[in-house]
Amino acid sequence: MKKLKKYYRITFTPVSPLSVGSGEDRLTDSDIVRDSRGIPYIPGTSLAGVYRRLFDNDTATQYFGPLLTEENATDSAQNGKNVLTDSSLVVYDARIADPAKTVTSARDMVALDEYKTAIPGAKFDFEILEPGVTFVTYIEQNIKDAGHADEQYIIDEIAWAWLSGAVKIGAKTGRGYGSTKCLSAEYCCFDLSRQEDVERWLAFDMYSDTCEDGTPVWIPAEHVKCLSSADPQEEGYAGLLERYRSEGILLREKTVISMTLELALKGGISVRQYSTDVGDADYMQLTENPIPGCGEKGGEGVPVIPGTSWAGAFRAQMEKLDDRFRRNGKLSELFFGKVKGSGKDSSRSRVCFSESRLSGGRWVTYTRNAIDRFSGGTTDGALYTEKTYYNGGTTLDITCDMTDIASDEQQYFIKVLMAAVMDLHCGYMAVGGLTSVGRGIFEVKKLTAGNEACVFAGEDTGSIYGKLCQMLAGEGEKRV
Repeated sequence: MKKLKKYYRITFTPVSPLSVGSGEDRLTDSDIVRDSRGIPYIPGTSLAGVYRRLFDNDTATQYFGPLLTEENATDSAQNGKNVLTDSSLVVYDARIADPAKTVTSARDMVALDEYKTAIPGAKFDFEILEPGVTFVTYIEQNIKDAGHADEQYIIDEIAWAWLSGAVKIGAKTGRGYGSTKCLSAEYCCFDLSRQEDVERWLAFDMYSDTCEDGTPVWIPAEHVKCLSSADPQEEGYAGLLERYRSEGILLREKTVISMTLELALKGGISVRQYSTDVGDADYMQLTENPIPGCGEKGGEGVPVIPGTSWAGAFRAQMEKLDDRFRRNGKLSELFFGKVKGSGKDSSRSRVCFSESRLSGGRWVTYTRNAIDRFSGGTTDGALYTEKTYYNGGTTLDITCDMTDIASDEQQYFIKVLMAAVMDLHCGYMAVGGLTSVGRGIFEVKKLTAGNEACVFAGEDTGSIYGKLCQMLAGEGEKRV
């Protein structure tokens, strides 16, 4: 029987913090996974789960094997059905190319009520790997019959997902964590029905760049030929689609709307991180801790607004705008997800908010104290130093998965979301802490959705709101 083996080497870097939990809680409530040397890495199981979700359930089962559920394990072990089969793809761990440049930090979250007061017992901290490091991972596909060479479209689709930036890894990907940028995708293929390829494969070292004779091992895959990368209008697309169907390759259907907001910070921002180090401010604006030699001038990290802060602000504002988005309400749970408990299953949020990096502003450090309203003197123990970031600009990406959502609910969500965007622009919605003293106020400069853009200048807010709703009403992109 003829057999093909195809390999990909993927080199990538996280462009937002990465949180792949190990189940340990020695440093935080959720520590990142490390190898025996203490170096963070991404397990192949985590990557395999991401790859499975690129495909329809039947296709994922056919090529990756059935999920290890209790029912499948019982059928295989006790009922003799042998429903558990090996994956035709081997997914390798992602390893850091230069462990010396690894920087880890801790992020904390707390649930707030409508008055921005912490809810008791709702604080959670977790460890993250800061962006900027370089990972390398490998994928191997085994094709048992060269007559079914089109099966390699499975591994090609995965490579294209990396190249197109569609791969997000770890926890809280809907809140800006785990986004990646592919630096290179390279492949090599062996037809084991040919003697020369058998000899090449026996001498093949997956971790080397060249063969023993000095010839390159890997071929750059600058443009992967697959259905996701093809233009439906180009000649040959219908034939490619038919070849996918003949091999039982179906991609996961997904309908999404997406937009990018260009924002200007009007004043200061206060998304706090806390420090007890001598010489540090008591409270400081949250930053990405840079890898050595990659920080801003003076060694300061890049000030950021996490996607969790954006999600909380938008969810609270949409609840104020329309009662149907109240907590535990139908539309709120449909779009923002629900937490398991009270006799209901959990579901993840359909709305995703990116992490926003601020630039073009300046750091300000000052000392404050509380004043006793009766004596006019300072309150004992109420003196503290804060370091915050003023002015500058940033961008915010918002996407929403509209798959299987009724059209009327889609349109209603868009209208309320755009009303929240208008409130952000007009200063009625602020982000972060100390909003009662003018922190966290933004002005929207431009909103871009698809090939259309709306500039927030020279028009009244009513006209802008109508244009935004019209833009997004037809912006849903169906990915098949």
